[in-house]
Amino acid sequence: MDNIVQNKEIEYTKQNATIEFEKGNYPLAKTILEALWDDSNKDNVYLLYDYGKALRKVGASVKFIEICREINTNKLVLSNKWIISTLCWCLYDCYIKNYSITEEDNFNEFIKRAEYIRNNCVQMNADEHFKTPYVLTIRKVVKTYNERVSKNFKEILKWLSCLDPDKLSEEVFKFKDETGKERELASQKEFYYQHMAKALEKTEEYEICITICEKAFKQIKKFHYRNNTWLKARMYFSKCMLQEDIEKAIAEYKGLAYRENYWFMYHKLSQICFRYNKVPEALLYISKAYMCKFEYEKMINLLLDTALLWQANGNSANAKCFFQASSYYRKRQGWSFPEELQYAINHFDIDIKEKPNIKEIQRISNDYIATIEVKTDRYKGMINNIILHGGAGFITPNHGGSNVYFNMKNVIGKIVLTKGDIVEYELSKRDNGKIWAVKITKRN
Repeated sequence: MDNIVQNKEIEYTKQNATIEFEKGNYPLAKTILEALWDDSNKDNVYLLYDYGKALRKVGASVKFIEICREINTNKLVLSNKWIISTLCWCLYDCYIKNYSITEEDNFNEFIKRAEYIRNNCVQMNADEHFKTPYVLTIRKVVKTYNERVSKNFKEILKWLSCLDPDKLSEEVFKFKDETGKERELASQKEFYYQHMAKALEKTEEYEICITICEKAFKQIKKFHYRNNTWLKARMYFSKCMLQEDIEKAIAEYKGLAYRENYWFMYHKLSQICFRYNKVPEALLYISKAYMCKFEYEKMINLLLDTALLWQANGNSANAKCFFQASSYYRKRQGWSFPEELQYAINHFDIDIKEKPNIKEIQRISNDYIATIEVKTDRYKGMINNIILHGGAGFITPNHGGSNVYFNMKNVIGKIVLTKGDIVEYELSKRDNGKIWAVKITKRN
């Protein structure tokens, strides 16, 4: 009889805790539930679940983890799906959510706890994704692997493969930055495609990379942080690596590189050409990289590849200049020296402490561009639209990619272009950095 009365008193007090919890008075709810738990036989699943929720609300998730460790022999309680779910959330709160790569000593423990969450949670549908830390944990692991110096793209692929993209949310998180300007974060689905494509490219899974990029363009309505550009770059690069209609594939990547004008795209384009023994073209595109914004911290491999290309082209003086620059910035960044660079340092007697002459690097590059681009590349396309009272418009390139702006004054001959006309043109960079079509001719 006494046990029945005691159980009623506990339930009544638990009801009070529930009332306080629903009112948002989490500290009081936690205090009531803590007293109940301490006086219990440590086997009441429902009491422990409510206690765990209250602990999370007051920022004491670690306490729930400790309780689960203390009762680890009670398999009946710890196998309950609600307890496991709460434990996973607490592990996410304490060890996953705010993990930083500066905590390298704890990386293995970070991964071990993330694996526990992955193995004991399920991915919910997009409208219920917040009910488990499954997607959030995988997202954090992928970001952490990408932030590490030694990136492991096979591991990134393994983690991303645990996600079903069709269940990922397309909801965009909006916030205001420190200036008060409204910003947006990429959705979970966009994050998935962005990092999946990158990992597939890096692990040379080119056919799958192309498929993933194509799916992304079909499913993502609005891209952030120029992810559409990076996806195009990965898709075009993968096509180049498959050796199917290589000239068309290179033309696609080249059109993208010329329009976007990023040094790393020219670097990739150079690597593609070198792969197919197109040394002069490889040297041309890598030289164009130095006409973009100079970012020595990120250009270390670019500098080494440029040196190797000049060496392959038989110009030792230019090769030495770029070997020296690569050595200097590698030392400055604390990077290791590959065998071919160490050989060049000894062969050319390079002083790795001597600061490179950036103007000389850019002069060498500019001179080569001027020499090799005697014959300017011409592109083909179709007039997509005419604007500004017929004074300008846009061309859709045959090789794919974004439309190219043109002005009628750059049309050769006394002709007026209309929508649907087939044209040939060259690309030029304006003072503001934008790419537009010039020397346009109409084709019959």
